[in-house]
Amino acid sequence: MDAALIASGTAVGAVAGAVLDPVGQRLADRSRQAEERRRQERADRQEAEVRTSADGQVPPTDGAGRPAAPVPVPELDPPGPGSPAADRVDGTGRVDGTEDEPVVPEPVRHLLPSGRSVPRTVGAAVFTAALCGLAVARYTGPGHTVSPWVAVPFGVFLAMAVTVSVTDLTHRLVPRQLLFGALVVIVPYFVVLSAHLHEWRPLVDAAVAGAGAFAVFFVIWFAVPRGMGFGDVRLAGVIGVTVGYLDLLHAYLAFLIGFVLGLVFGLVLMAVQSSGRRTRIPFAPALCAGAAITILWGGPLVRHLFHAS
Repeated sequence: MDAALIASGTAVGAVAGAVLDPVGQRLADRSRQAEERRRQERADRQEAEVRTSADGQVPPTDGAGRPAAPVPVPELDPPGPGSPAADRVDGTGRVDGTEDEPVVPEPVRHLLPSGRSVPRTVGAAVFTAALCGLAVARYTGPGHTVSPWVAVPFGVFLAMAVTVSVTDLTHRLVPRQLLFGALVVIVPYFVVLSAHLHEWRPLVDAAVAGAGAFAVFFVIWFAVPRGMGFGDVRLAGVIGVTVGYLDLLHAYLAFLIGFVLGLVFGLVLMAVQSSGRRTRIPFAPALCAGAAITILWGGPLVRHLFHAS
């Protein structure tokens, strides 16, 4: 019976990995295109402001607020020192007194091929199948201390985690649709499982861990927005909810392992690619790896590290 369950979980994981990988690429492509459109709109608005400051007229705009057509700028004599024009426009065409676009560190890209890639999709399917099979074996075999039915939401999370990690390595993006989709399955399942078992403590731990992880990562993102994307903040909340269902120590261990792996991953990339400290390193794979390790082998690690029963 256990062998059949493990085989079924492995097969479902393989299918999920093969399907979700191209879906994640399409979602990341759409997010990247939307980001480029927003960046172009900001550039158009800044250009319109510069033209307005140069000729004192407001150029016509279309319905989206962009200049409707190029507006000829009359030739002007160079402004003298101390004149209003000299105070407003510098030699680079920027308007004095306005903030430039923040200098965002260049992200590490092309760690995996983006778009259509058969080897990448096959690798994601194999990796997801292995993780799902291990999850079923961990929670349906002898020695498990929680309900074997938690293998289902954990399998959903692991499939999502593999796809999110791949998109972060290919596009430096964590599609929120994948995170919300996983939550839509995981949270109601935990509620039903807790009601069925009449055990509400795991559900409370999941809520506390999810809210706490989101809050901590939000503070980090708010304080240092260039060092972490908001997708990592959302991912931290999902990890907290999922791993926190085991207990709060498991959630803490997941993030501890994630931060250690992220540090090692960043150091290796900086050494291999000769990148600087300001280079943005994909953090989602490390967080997901920490969560996966905790889901699969968190029990012995918690007992060994924290001397907990």
